[in-house]
Amino acid sequence: MKVLVLNGSPKKSGQTMLLTKELTASIHGDVEIIHIYDYMPLKPCLGCQACKKERVCVQEDYFQQILEQIEAADCIILASPIWFGNVSGPMMSFLSRLNILRNGYEVRRDKQHTWQKAGILVLTTGARWKSMAKSVEATVEFYFHEMDALMLGGIYANKTDILSSVENKYAMQQCKHIANIVNAWGKDKAAGEDCAYGYSSWNYMEYDRNRIA
Repeated sequence: MKVLVLNGSPKKSGQTMLLTKELTASIHGDVEIIHIYDYMPLKPCLGCQACKKERVCVQEDYFQQILEQIEAADCIILASPIWFGNVSGPMMSFLSRLNILRNGYEVRRDKQHTWQKAGILVLTTGARWKSMAKSVEATVEFYFHEMDALMLGGIYANKTDILSSVENKYAMQQCKHIANIVNAWGKDKAAGEDCAYGYSSWNYMEYDRNRIA
């Protein structure tokens, strides 16, 4: 199983990556980490609509390279600190470029969802309230949908300015729980069994109806 981590934190050993490494340490697979800040400047989407016709973004930077790694991955872990109620700015710039995938499904029609990827969300913040993560999760569900991944769950550690993410007992329990789910998912996929489970903001109700039918 190929596991790809997209780290949106400027700190490679900060709270976000500490938590992410706790998770990946228990996942059975080859883990590759992309630090988005290493690929700056990754420009945001220009809204030029060129990718409605072509599968290559007109902007010349590292996006296309990262996109190829995403498409080769089995499991994608999106990890980011929460800044001003969202993922980090560079991560948001990168995610906006996934419009090229959306146009593949809806406009160019050269892509089709297979739901053979898993998505995991890892978030950290110094904020006190846990509800801050809810709006971020709703946003990220959309981007996992474009990456053809169904979400298997998320891990969230708050108050990291006074409590390390790896000292957060709830977050640590979630790491073990999510790792077990990912390992079971990977085993199903490797065995050729149904691995198209999880949830997506756009598809899961319709998909479940089709499966039942």
